[in-house]
Amino acid sequence: MDSFDSYLLRKIYTKITKNHDKLAEIEKHIDWEVFTPIIQPIYKNQGPSEGRPNMDPVLMVKLLVLQAWYGLSDPELECQASIRIDFMHFIGYPEKAPDYSTVWRFRERLAETGKDQEVWAELQRQIDEKELSVRKGVVQDASFITSGPGHARADKPRGTAAKTRRSRDGAWVKKAANLFLGTSST
Repeated sequence: MDSFDSYLLRKIYTKITKNHDKLAEIEKHIDWEVFTPIIQPIYKNQGPSEGRPNMDPVLMVKLLVLQAWYGLSDPELECQASIRIDFMHFIGYPEKAPDYSTVWRFRERLAETGKDQEVWAELQRQIDEKELSVRKGVVQDASFITSGPGHARADKPRGTAAKTRRSRDGAWVKKAANLFLGTSST
């Protein structure tokens, strides 16, 4: 990454995180370079004229770790790695984070060769050796899914006492000063 861009991102990262970056904490305890010899054999294009350059093995492992720990789909991982400053810091501020299809193909190649088991076993070994524990997180977009209230009113019965299915399944939710009839997710 260009030095000015890198400088700005690091300055913003320092300002925002103020010792609250859990990924930076784990970064200190894991030797990421041990994954390179595990992954390097899956790359077939080793020479300078043998196709597109490979992605850095450490970067790819870190992306898979983020995906597993935060429960992200491939497209969501691509998005989060491009916008979240703590993710960018964790993966080393690459010029551009790999797109979701690159991550998918990498994960598939690991699984086909059985190297995925080696990668996760090594990561778990290092975590156990340092007596660390990892609690998985979730990146989610909290949004309301509303349905038209029809004849529903806030004073009408809800749940099993309701006469219509819409009234049984829906629930009133207050957001700021507004009432919304939303569908339950049971």
